[in-house]
Amino acid sequence: MSTPDWEFFLTDPDPATQPPPVPWRLRRYAMARTARALWTYRKHGWPRAYPYLQRLCPGPGAAALTAVDHGTAIRLARREIFFAQLVARVLLPNGLCLPRSFALATYLNAIGSPAQVIVARGKTAALPTHEFHAWTQLHGSVLNDFADVLLGYTVLQRVPTRGQPQPTADTAGAPGESR
Repeated sequence: MSTPDWEFFLTDPDPATQPPPVPWRLRRYAMARTARALWTYRKHGWPRAYPYLQRLCPGPGAAALTAVDHGTAIRLARREIFFAQLVARVLLPNGLCLPRSFALATYLNAIGSPAQVIVARGKTAALPTHEFHAWTQLHGSVLNDFADVLLGYTVLQRVPTRGQPQPTADTAGAPGESR
């Protein structure tokens, strides 16, 4: 199977560094889990949705993908963004940053990558509608936004996934909840 023409933008040209392919069975599992997570988000909101991500187990066949190094895992995640966003656009066509980031993190966790949803507040906000923002990170790399997004926002919540440390008391609640 040849590499798609556009994939050279995402990976090294060296075939030895190419991420392993995601089996279609695992991809279907991840898309189904992403759809379920977005349905939960749409019906019950963020407080009920993010525990779903925390409890999510990788699907069948994910063991081979969890063994890759961090750089390869990030290239693999960028290759799989399309499938997560496809589910997000079907279920929440007008979804903003939080449901899109939640969908991507759910999808990546289902294929075995420990992605996190980051919810943050802008350090300066010209418009009140853009005061909060969310993105997905994998091994410290921002996946679905500019890498410089970290400079303009103060992190309020990191949603850890299975096998990651639990949040501290100052980041445990949902965004906007009083403690």
